[in-house]
Amino acid sequence: MKISINILFLFTLIIYGCGGGIEPAPVQSEDQRPGFSGKISFVGNWPDSITRTHIVVFKNAINSAGDFNAFNIAYVSLEIPYGVTEFNYSSLDSSYLEIVPGEFKYVAVAQSKTPQLLLDRKAWTVAGLYYSNSDTTKPGVLVINQTGVTTGINIICDFNNPPPQPPGGE
Repeated sequence: MKISINILFLFTLIIYGCGGGIEPAPVQSEDQRPGFSGKISFVGNWPDSITRTHIVVFKNAINSAGDFNAFNIAYVSLEIPYGVTEFNYSSLDSSYLEIVPGEFKYVAVAQSKTPQLLLDRKAWTVAGLYYSNSDTTKPGVLVINQTGVTTGINIICDFNNPPPQPPGGE
């Protein structure tokens, strides 16, 4: 009798305890996927030498030239069109790297003079930074939740008054 109760318990545990077993996780709908969105405003004249403009998100702040590395980069958008005055974006639309949930300490609009995408700090200039709550004394922290899009990640790129450049640039 005790053996049959244990077998019944084990059978029940296997049937109901495994959930979906080894079946794939359900596909998240667009509104459930983690991401962020906002608007980038460009003020002033674009530099003639710019060939690439991207939104780049770093896990940690850029406190040294060594912090600009592949392990610290969490997200890179596809190119922002040259010469626009305003660019509405969503990380769900297009990117080289998809964002994952977490806290990110440095969100920038970065521009390069090179036609190819390089991972060399000297090749990039920061044109704009994300600041939380209009506090322009330090870069804002971007929080990406498990599901849903974090909105209002707005950045102003003022070519006449660029933000402080992180270490390691020209």
